Amino acid sequence: MSGRILIDAHYGDETRVAILDEGGRLENFEIEHSDRRPIKGNIYLAKIVRIEPSIQAAFIDYGAEKHGFLPLSEIRYEYFNRHALRSIRREKVEQTEDEEEKRVKSPQSGLRHLKIQEVISTKQVVLVQAEKEVRGNKCAFFTTFISLPGRYCVLVPNSPKNRRAGVSKRLEATEKIRLKEIVESLDIPEGMGCIVRTAGENCNKQEIKRDLDYLFRLWNEIKEKTTSTNAPALIYEEGNVVKRSIRDLYRRTMGGITIQGVEAYKEARTFMKLFTPSHVKKINLYEDDQIPLFQKYDLEEKLKEILDPVVPLPSGGSIIIGVTEALTAIDVNSGKSKSERDINGTAVKTNLEAATEIARQLKLRDIAGIIVIDFIDMMDHSSINKVEHRMREVTKQDHSNIQIGKISQFGLLELSRQRLRVSLSDSSFTKCKHCAGTGKILSDEVIALSIIRKIESFLSDGKSKSISVEVAGGVDLFILNQKRKIITEIEERYKISLEILRNQSIEPAECQIVVKEFKREQQDSAHQEEDTVIQIRKKQRAMLQRKQQKIEGPQEEPIIEVADMVADENYRKEEQPNRENGILQKTESIDHELKGEPVISEDDSVIKIEKKKRNRRFRRKRVIEAVSNTSDQHPNSSDPHTIDSDPVVIAVPIERTAPISLGGDEANGVKKPPRRRKRKAPGGEVEKTAPSDNPDSQPPAHRGI
Repeated sequence: MSGRILIDAHYGDETRVAILDEGGRLENFEIEHSDRRPIKGNIYLAKIVRIEPSIQAAFIDYGAEKHGFLPLSEIRYEYFNRHALRSIRREKVEQTEDEEEKRVKSPQSGLRHLKIQEVISTKQVVLVQAEKEVRGNKCAFFTTFISLPGRYCVLVPNSPKNRRAGVSKRLEATEKIRLKEIVESLDIPEGMGCIVRTAGENCNKQEIKRDLDYLFRLWNEIKEKTTSTNAPALIYEEGNVVKRSIRDLYRRTMGGITIQGVEAYKEARTFMKLFTPSHVKKINLYEDDQIPLFQKYDLEEKLKEILDPVVPLPSGGSIIIGVTEALTAIDVNSGKSKSERDINGTAVKTNLEAATEIARQLKLRDIAGIIVIDFIDMMDHSSINKVEHRMREVTKQDHSNIQIGKISQFGLLELSRQRLRVSLSDSSFTKCKHCAGTGKILSDEVIALSIIRKIESFLSDGKSKSISVEVAGGVDLFILNQKRKIITEIEERYKISLEILRNQSIEPAECQIVVKEFKREQQDSAHQEEDTVIQIRKKQRAMLQRKQQKIEGPQEEPIIEVADMVADENYRKEEQPNRENGILQKTESIDHELKGEPVISEDDSVIKIEKKKRNRRFRRKRVIEAVSNTSDQHPNSSDPHTIDSDPVVIAVPIERTAPISLGGDEANGVKKPPRRRKRKAPGGEVEKTAPSDNPDSQPPAHRGI
């Protein structure tokens, strides 16, 4: 028995899978969160939304926030339009038999002379499968060449002819021949292919047939769902981490599978029955509630070591792993290794240990992409060949596709590894808000000098008299203790008062400058602006009052009746004692205007005008009654203006004079002094009357005849 699989599904939000070797050493680890399910292997019915001729690729909408990436090389011929298919058939006819064989080996080689904008169109529906996850700013990568993996086989539904059977390259030659004969003896539908996986080694025909039958049923379900669904939609979802572990990681020689979690236990047993019913008994449920599963096998401390960039080696050396966006750099250090007699022996031993540990760390952390390893320099070529051979041997157990180069003259070895899932660092870490993921922050000395430069730049305009600067905790103490002399020089140079305050809510490299007091020149300019605003408001208020008077006054030439003239004469006599008070009110209003205080509001002005109209109508009614009584007493009067029992009303048009602006006095109810006017005497002669010393004692200018 070699190894064991441990599955911790006690918490529904997170599922962890660990694989141990015979000695209990952690060989592989995978984690999955319920809110971040992987999309690799899922099949979608997508729609082409944009075609980019510059990169010869298309972007598809598969139902997620970000669009997917579909290059021209990953599009099958069946999705091409008629014109492109005709050109491909014409090319097939012109090719010779030898060229035809080369084309079969690379079925998409005929796409070199085609352009993506000529073979597909937007809004076209395609059935795609996800090959790469969304990572950072990069979108998911898709292909139209669908493959369905099983326990021992991989079904390729749209396989070219002459490629119906395939075997894993990692198997030996004799085993390849035996498995290929088994696959060819099976009844595989036309247009489909089958590839035997490495896990199918030593399998018989019945086990491979059972696995293929399951994949055929799965493909038929996918086709039925595709015909009855509108794009974009999810057609097939790859199994969760429990199913993938049983399908991809479980081996016949393993001791068993221990699962903590009832739901995951039932799901694992059901899935195992589909492939190898005889191995269902190897799945065990962990029922100890006192000690968690991973703690019993002492895995919690080992999992913390996975996230450490420094990994120790048995001889005393170490490897340092640095992950960047472009590549991963691994440095090998000899450290305290002193067991060998010479430098070359120490270097070879440390490099061999480093090669074994690097292959293990690549699986644990799922490091993919370009990987550069800096080995310790070795003297002879035989030592270099040993390290290269060890690197190839230890990476054979990795399920990813790995390509290894040779060690250069600088001691560098380059290799590329296929990404199987989201790496452990991406799923476990978030970018630090202080260092932005670099792992380093600025020192207090650099931050303090940067803040002092910002203060000097702010004070260069010379408008501030007193300011306060808010900085992060720790930086304020450094500035006050170590940079006190510079702060004093700044205060003397700019003649200001500077205050350093602590603010725990801002970042260490940032600061906030708050102005507490401006200089006198800036205050005077602020007062001037305020006075200008007050004058503009006074002018607007006066214009509004004059407009209100125009609306309330007559719009045509005024026509005054005899009754109105008599009423105005009585009104002048009644208002004579109150003229002096009006002049005093005028003086007070001017004082208020100079101070910028409003004397009367718009509503008060309207109320006064309405009140005067009411008083005028009341006095006019009284005068008409008095004139009627007088006509009854003197019916035969010889005066032509005497009103008889049937009075005749004489209306005389009066010339209007332009109003004289008194700076807002008219709006406040203060009347203007009357002009010199002519008045007709009772005998018919016109007598001239000079205005009296008191201008308010004269009647209004528009009241005479």
